[in-house]
Amino acid sequence: MISVTRIASFNNFLRDKGLTLICAESITAGLLSSTIASVSGASAILKGSIVTYDATVKTKVLGVDAQIIAAYTAESKETTFAMCAGLRSLYPDASIAVAVTGVASLPTTDYVIDKEVGQIYVSIWYQTFHHFETVIKPDKTDDQRNEIREKTVAFILDKIEAVVRDA
Repeated sequence: MISVTRIASFNNFLRDKGLTLICAESITAGLLSSTIASVSGASAILKGSIVTYDATVKTKVLGVDAQIIAAYTAESKETTFAMCAGLRSLYPDASIAVAVTGVASLPTTDYVIDKEVGQIYVSIWYQTFHHFETVIKPDKTDDQRNEIREKTVAFILDKIEAVVRDA
């Protein structure tokens, strides 16, 4: 779990720079925006979040081309980039747009996935697009799904701060 101090530090970092944030979340299913909003003053930076857990939401709300998802899967760098680009089109006044997809557990349906559990993709737009991918390894096996989601949020907070600092 991310500490309140860490979340407040992140929020203060963006607020002090006058930056705002909009999110498109798949693997995190709202956990990123919920984490940011868990401390007082979040309304100064968080514009909102769209949970795009289902591929149809990615296409209908964010305008991701269905052929991208068909060719690369919903959990891919290409889909994440398209999600971020779609988010920028919907909310051009946000300083930062972030989109995240990935694999928190093996599917329980016929959906075939060629990625390992813990594979995540993050696209951040801040002055230009930045792309990150990594494999999040859980420490425990009893709740690896939520541990991967929480570690993904921490990864994103770190990457947003790094992108802003390096700009």
